[in-house]
Amino acid sequence: MRLVLISSQPVTDLFGKEFPFAGIDCITRRELLSEDLNTSNCIIDLTVEDNPGAIDQYRTTTIPILIGSVIFSLKELAMDAKLPIARFNHWPTFINRNCIEFAVADSHIEKFQQLFQTLAISSVRTADEPGFASARTVSMIVNEAFLAREEAVSTEEEIDTAMKSGTSYPMGPFEWGTKIGMDRITRLLQKLAEKENRYQPASSLTKTFQN
Repeated sequence: MRLVLISSQPVTDLFGKEFPFAGIDCITRRELLSEDLNTSNCIIDLTVEDNPGAIDQYRTTTIPILIGSVIFSLKELAMDAKLPIARFNHWPTFINRNCIEFAVADSHIEKFQQLFQTLAISSVRTADEPGFASARTVSMIVNEAFLAREEAVSTEEEIDTAMKSGTSYPMGPFEWGTKIGMDRITRLLQKLAEKENRYQPASSLTKTFQN
């Protein structure tokens, strides 16, 4: 199997020291080459969220394409359900979990389940909505932590300690948000807030993103 991974970041920054696709012929590039669509069995593109226009190069694909897009749904990217394209949660701290979230049209579920099996990756399918399940939930937790700090409920350090000690979270909200990227958290919340005001990001979180 030949896999092409499109990423603007080094693989070790994304997955850690251990490369996840053991035994797979994987080529890593910053940009897709025209021949990749003809010589590969699958392409994983992690650049689409920051450059939605990149999706256009896959509109005639016949091979499975897995795009990293937490904020934009397949529907918003105007993807034809006939195309074998799925999106998954590629955010830092999520991409290197032992199970990934993905969204895909009903007609391609089996194809991507087989792909994940080949790549030795556990997966769970969720609705094609911004944020999936985990990124949406964690973003709200991070936002609540910023609100608590704004209201002088507690300090940043105390909130992180309380969440790790009291709920067994792997990281406190501020620590987690920093690893994910406060810009990603803010963009997702702003996107969700377009439909539901409860997702409106805290003013101090928005300022962090702007800075």
